[in-house]
Amino acid sequence: MALEAVGDLALHIILLKLGPKDTAKVSCVSKRHRDSASGDHLWSKFCLDDLDLVSPQDPHGNPAPSFKVAYQLWREAFAVYPWPLVLRVKRCWGRIRSWLSNNFPVAEATLRGGASESDIEQLENLLEVKLPLPTRVLYRFHDGQELAAKKLSGNSHFLLGIMGGYCFNNHWVNVYLLSLSAVIVKTKAVAYRLGFLIKYKYIVVVGSSTASIKLFFLSCRNGQLTVGARNILTLGEMIQCVPNLLFRSVHDSSGDQQQDAMLLWLEEHGHRLESGIIKVCERKNIKSISLFPEVPPLCSVVVTNGVEVNCRVLCGVTLIPFFSKSRQL
Repeated sequence: MALEAVGDLALHIILLKLGPKDTAKVSCVSKRHRDSASGDHLWSKFCLDDLDLVSPQDPHGNPAPSFKVAYQLWREAFAVYPWPLVLRVKRCWGRIRSWLSNNFPVAEATLRGGASESDIEQLENLLEVKLPLPTRVLYRFHDGQELAAKKLSGNSHFLLGIMGGYCFNNHWVNVYLLSLSAVIVKTKAVAYRLGFLIKYKYIVVVGSSTASIKLFFLSCRNGQLTVGARNILTLGEMIQCVPNLLFRSVHDSSGDQQQDAMLLWLEEHGHRLESGIIKVCERKNIKSISLFPEVPPLCSVVVTNGVEVNCRVLCGVTLIPFFSKSRQL
């Protein structure tokens, strides 16, 4: 049977199964197929499935005239990146933002808008690095966080790092995603004491919002994410956040299997937030995302002589002694 003889309903079903890319090709066959392949009902399904859009919007959140136009704008905005990677990053940020919106909206408000290609190129030129593709796309969606002092009603305060933190023995740690401009400043400042950062193409991507400063370093060579430890000055000691075997193709724009440690780390963080493993907690009138696990088997609760004891496991990396004991980094 010729495609021209297929009824409208059957054609609509065929186009749905073909997907956006092949539907665009079918639209070139004839006027009838162009009309069928341009229906907003069709493209609303593509936008919902691929981009989780329930209304036509461009990548900046502005209204688009139709779902088809919205899809085209998204493809054009990320044309230099593998489309499966773009969709994966969007889902990753979508999960985190959805959780923040429902559980910690004041922290969601600190997320900056997406960085431009020129912003990314400026960082790469100034620091003489080439960002891994997944990290580039992550920053295209959100250029880190913009932190400012926030206060709740009464005497409660917020620690707003979306990556969370912990507190024990009055030792507070809370970390947040740096903006590209902050990455440039922090990397240059730290490289003054750690010359190997420049040599081995490390940049600082996560900083601390508390006095107890903790820094995370991204390798622009292989995409690994590490956290600096106490002996970083003398031994270059850093602890890996993700096993090396898990990330791959960090600079290959031709495939569709790119994943670096930044993307894997954020995906796992989103999973832990959604599943309730970690939550927003309040201690001493301070609310923040606590990395102390809240569900078994990562925590346990026992009652001994009428006293409830909560046990949780958390690996807390020691501080980096860039300065004197009175001012540790």
